[in-house]
Amino acid sequence: MEKKYITATDLMNYSYCPRIIYYTEVLRDPQFTTKKEFKGREKEYDYQTKAKRTKVVKQYPKLPKLFKAHLVSERLGIKTIVDSIMIDKEKNEAYPIQAKYSYRPPKLFRGQINQLLMEALLIKECLGYNVPFGFIKFLKSGDLVKVNLSNKKDVLELLNEVRDVIEGERFPKATVYKKRCIDCCYKSKCWG
Repeated sequence: MEKKYITATDLMNYSYCPRIIYYTEVLRDPQFTTKKEFKGREKEYDYQTKAKRTKVVKQYPKLPKLFKAHLVSERLGIKTIVDSIMIDKEKNEAYPIQAKYSYRPPKLFRGQINQLLMEALLIKECLGYNVPFGFIKFLKSGDLVKVNLSNKKDVLELLNEVRDVIEGERFPKATVYKKRCIDCCYKSKCWG
């Protein structure tokens, strides 16, 4: 059987609603791509093109950046494509940057933080750099938010929960936030 890697998308979906992982990975029922996602991908491409020429993080103007870095860890069983990574070789540190086609929310979503934490694990494992913090660039508002990434224990536990649903083919509880169900493509299956 082919090894199943957990992706950042899996982690974000699980953070949003654990049942999404059950439908996509256990039942193999793919999600449909929304107009918002297509627009987000388009704007992310624009961001990458612009970021190659400009200083996204003004306090680190000279640091080299990697774009669309494909990172895979056999040991952890995870993989992702990181939007952008700034590398400070002097400090042996790297800082992932996510581009989100949205406005800055009043409070960061847990899924966004988990995605950065997973990227931090992969950067350490694959590239050997310490990752004390990362950034989220909100493209609609132009805000850049620095996120502390020192506590990676929570994301390791979350990865184990995702793995438990997939490998155990376990039907998890739905999200407690019922507003998320309104435009979910699996609503008819969950609520029958």
